Amino acid sequence: MSIPQDDDLLLPRSPGLIRRFWARHMRLTDVLLAVAAVLAGSLDTFNGRLGLGTSHPVAVAAWFGLPVIAGAAIVVRRDRPIVVLAVTLACAVVLTGLNTTFPIPAMLALYAATVYSRPSYGWIAALVGLAALVAVEYAVAGEPPRNVGIVGVAFVITLLIGSTIGNRRRYLQALLDRAAQLARERDQRGQLAAVEERSRIAREMHDVVAHGLSVMIRLSDGAEAVAVSDPERSREAVRQIGSVGRASLRDMRRLLGVLRDDDEVGFSPQPTLGELDDLIETYRSAGLPVAVQQRGTPPTDSTLQVAVYRGVQEALTNALRYSREPTRVLVVLDYGPVSTTVDITDDGIFLGAQQSVGSGRGLVGLRERAAAFGGTVEAGPAINPETGQDGGGWRVRMSLPTTLEGMK
Repeated sequence: MSIPQDDDLLLPRSPGLIRRFWARHMRLTDVLLAVAAVLAGSLDTFNGRLGLGTSHPVAVAAWFGLPVIAGAAIVVRRDRPIVVLAVTLACAVVLTGLNTTFPIPAMLALYAATVYSRPSYGWIAALVGLAALVAVEYAVAGEPPRNVGIVGVAFVITLLIGSTIGNRRRYLQALLDRAAQLARERDQRGQLAAVEERSRIAREMHDVVAHGLSVMIRLSDGAEAVAVSDPERSREAVRQIGSVGRASLRDMRRLLGVLRDDDEVGFSPQPTLGELDDLIETYRSAGLPVAVQQRGTPPTDSTLQVAVYRGVQEALTNALRYSREPTRVLVVLDYGPVSTTVDITDDGIFLGAQQSVGSGRGLVGLRERAAAFGGTVEAGPAINPETGQDGGGWRVRMSLPTTLEGMK
């Protein structure tokens, strides 16, 4: 099945010059209709009623005044369709009692009621008005009405035309409202996606920058400290700085390539648990005494591996930057069948929240990353399990469900 091209789409033609003019000047249309209705009613009265030989002022005022009132009401038929319908039908009933048939304003009002209000109101009003016309004409003439059939047919035709146009108008308006709602929802989804993407990129940028710079700063300090006493060790630290810097630059290029959407940029894959040993080795080379314990089989899901990798990276970076004189940083990776737990504890001196120089963005990003999997992150002072008191140091624990059962 071929997809139709633009030339094959049966789109409606755009309104012409005349239709656009009347659409912009709807009030002018109603005024012209009102003038035409008044002239028609006045001519009918002038031709048929002056020859009756009566000059009663009330009758003359009604013959000439009621068509003017009914015609003037047509001007506001779009704004007050039900009120205009009641006024025009009342004028038509009174004129029928004076032996004058003037249904044109009532027909225009019926049309407006079915188009701009509920169609049922127009049909009910037509039945009530037609019954009133029949009753009044029968009471005045004392014989069955003569023109009621013609008036009834005119009312029915008017109602059918008005109902068709009104239903089409309401259908098109519903489509426009739905299109506007979909456009708003699309814009909102786009904004939410943009916020989520910015948050994701901010987390990745923080991980790359914080890890790379923290390790490079510690290595540079160590290289400077042993530059005279141990030149070989200093040169090794400088080589480590270059290695970490190149890796960080590669990650930065990958992130910037995502932002630019540049096909020429080579996108390196996200880190996996296979690179975890290299990551830990960079912290050891920076002077952090890291010990690792692993239990179970690592998960095969790539996104879960990235979350575990970034969790270890964030916790070790914090320990490198903020822990004072740690003798051991223990990384416990428990790969269970239901959940994966990452537990990092250092025994350094905990300075307290008021003395911390961190911004807290790393832990926020870590919690957001864990929440995407339905997991949790706990961070706080390390507690001595024997005494239950603050044992010094800091502990970060991240729990990630690896199965649907673990998400419950």
